[in-house]
Amino acid sequence: MKSMNQTLEEILNVKADVGPFAPGDAVLEQTLRDFIQLQSNTIAIATDLVGVRSVPWLSFTWYTGVVGTFSYPLDDVAITDPTNIGTQNYSTKLEKGQGRCTFLDAVRLRGESFENIDRQQLGIVRARADTIDNHILSTLFAGADNTVATGGGNAVFGGTSADEEGVILEAMDDIFANAKVSGNEPLALVLPADKRSAILNTTLYGNVVESLGDHLARIANLRIYYTRDFGASGALGNDGLMLVPGAETAEFFTYNGAGFQETELTRIPGVGFDWLLTGYMGSVIHEHQDGANPNKTHRIVKITNVR
Repeated sequence: MKSMNQTLEEILNVKADVGPFAPGDAVLEQTLRDFIQLQSNTIAIATDLVGVRSVPWLSFTWYTGVVGTFSYPLDDVAITDPTNIGTQNYSTKLEKGQGRCTFLDAVRLRGESFENIDRQQLGIVRARADTIDNHILSTLFAGADNTVATGGGNAVFGGTSADEEGVILEAMDDIFANAKVSGNEPLALVLPADKRSAILNTTLYGNVVESLGDHLARIANLRIYYTRDFGASGALGNDGLMLVPGAETAEFFTYNGAGFQETELTRIPGVGFDWLLTGYMGSVIHEHQDGANPNKTHRIVKITNVR
């Protein structure tokens, strides 16, 4: 039976038992690291739009080999010409980010420890999620090779002369006409959060009353996401994004290689414990040789001036 008369340092300086795969401290740090990463990914909406992977490298290069041919029909004794993977390439680099907070002795002594630690922990999780969203959305925004315009003015989404459905369908047509897709892929639409009402407003479609969002989900397999990362300093600005979601369009990476200490808990004499989270992350737009410019793809279309 454990003694209840533990010192403050004993309470804070938790020790994990040695696990089957790693020393005790490593088990504790890995658990905390996984919690932070998983919670951040859950709060971030942009991770639903791209492939997400933990990787053991900080930089990677892809050599373009998407262009291929299949000859048919061939004579029984014939052999087709090969398509070669050349030197044309694109790459990504993971960059460093950090979150840090201090668990004060005074807070714990007043009996408010767990609530305040949870708040600081959640604050870092939310800040990391916002950073992930901004990073992915900025990458997708920069990777759109084509644009569809609302016309601005009263034609912005929710405006008196707006045609939200027509603009969205035009963006869909742009993707299916230019990207290397089958034409039946599900699509995702990302809009500024202040345009929810324009999409959720109900109207009569045939003999069914429903919102534009529900209508497009039913007829076009479209899922709509809303983000607060818009405006003058936001990833979307005043625009929206239409894309084919998934790892073929873009990927988001976090580093999880050997020898990397992502969480650190350090005692500050007379103050408390300093907790530091370090992470490396990056993303990439996959090129498909579909006629798009370098670092861009026709699988993403920018819808300008939705607000």
